Order: sequence, then C-alpha cells, then structure tokens
Amino acid sequence: MTLTLGAALAGAADAASFGWSRREVMRRKPGRAAGTAVSIGAWTALAQSAASWQRGRARGLAATVLLLNSAMLGVHLRARIAAPRVWLGTGLAAAALAGTFSAD
Repeated sequence: MTLTLGAALAGAADAASFGWSRREVMRRKPGRAAGTAVSIGAWTALAQSAASWQRGRARGLAATVLLLNSAMLGVHLRARIAAPRVWLGTGLAAAALAGTFSAD
C-alpha cells in the first residue's frame, strides 16, 4: 500500500496548498472552503488507513476519494475550466485505489 500512501499524502498536500494559496476566496466563499476541508480530510483519512495497513478501509476511502475527484473533474470540464491540477487529483485518486490492490 505504499502507492496508496504516497498518492494520499500528495493529494492532501495538493488540497491544502490549494486552500492556503486562495485564502481570500475561501473566506468569501464558505462552501468552497468546506469542499476543500472535506477533500483534505478524505485524503488524510486515506493516508492514515494506508499507513496502518487497514486495506479494507483504505480501499473504501480510496474509492470515495476517486468518486469525489471525478465529480470535481466533471464539473470543471463542463464549465470548461479544467486545469492540470484537477486532472492530477483524479489521477492521484486512481493511483491510490490501484495501490490498495497491490501485494505490498
């Protein structure tokens, strides 16, 4: 589950850096701040599960994180504002889920 842990840590760092770099937007739009907080929480919970080798819980969380990131990608694609970081988040989530099926 090393892949899952690495992807989860990268995802949490990306979500946190997104929120930190847009502090003013987060203050003005509490819904966006809440979404970012949920994302950070989901990635962090996934990292904790992977670090403690809770494969079943990690798999469920990875699937949830992939679903959340896929939905966010879909919204951004529909609005035609999908930047590379939205694709990265979905890719990291897919890697995290794949890592739960690995033998390590």
